[in-house]
Amino acid sequence: MSAGGGAGAAERPEHHALEVGGERLALRWQAGADGASPAFLYLHGFGSSQGGDKATYFRRRAAEAGIGFCSFDFRGHGESGGSLADLTFSRCLADAAAALGWLRRRSRGPRVVFGSSMGAAVGLWLAAGRPADFAAALAIAPALAMERAFADNLGEEGVARWRDSGSLHLETDLVDAELGWGLMDDLERYPAAELARRLRTPVLAFQGMRDATVPWHLAVDLAAASRDRGVEVHLFADGDHRLLDLRPRLWQMAVAFLGERGLLPR
Repeated sequence: MSAGGGAGAAERPEHHALEVGGERLALRWQAGADGASPAFLYLHGFGSSQGGDKATYFRRRAAEAGIGFCSFDFRGHGESGGSLADLTFSRCLADAAAALGWLRRRSRGPRVVFGSSMGAAVGLWLAAGRPADFAAALAIAPALAMERAFADNLGEEGVARWRDSGSLHLETDLVDAELGWGLMDDLERYPAAELARRLRTPVLAFQGMRDATVPWHLAVDLAAASRDRGVEVHLFADGDHRLLDLRPRLWQMAVAFLGERGLLPR
């Protein structure tokens, strides 16, 4: 484990390893200004890692603001154990819950779950199931209907082949791996309408309208269905799925959102 703190702490977070389901979960922790500082629990997207561009950027900005930053690699990703072949949404939720348990023992300040794509969807479901654990949620292009995206991309015949064989070879810019059919079976357990019904945590979601991976209307639909529960969505007309060029703007808006709720260090 490398110690954090002091100058350059943003580049030297503590490294930890948890055990979840008999497999290794790689976690990094960067402390805030003090033990009572707010802390982010950051969840990366499918095929990415806690060392990705967005995680690195927001970790650095959190350090500058005196905010704690806890991140981890979902199993099958980055430095964690496990395989993408065994990926399910439920497994991702178990990973996030384990990281949350670790963060609760380390930091006593308010917690904000902050996710991107698949990680954003996992974070929202985590907050919905544990409303007392989070003061707010930030979500970049939350992948609220992954099963629909797979079905649209593969078509009926492709989905049938995946179901019959039990395995799908997926090759993208970020991933070259086999996915088990258990992923699709499991995703059916997490309908967006149920998330909207259960969610009580204030949410700020960011969504690009040129997102070719996650349709922008899914975030809007969540806000509409949760209209009495503090879900806000900001749409970027020219934004793509990753919104990398907009990171400074996302940070500014996130700070304003959290500041309005008294969640930032004074």
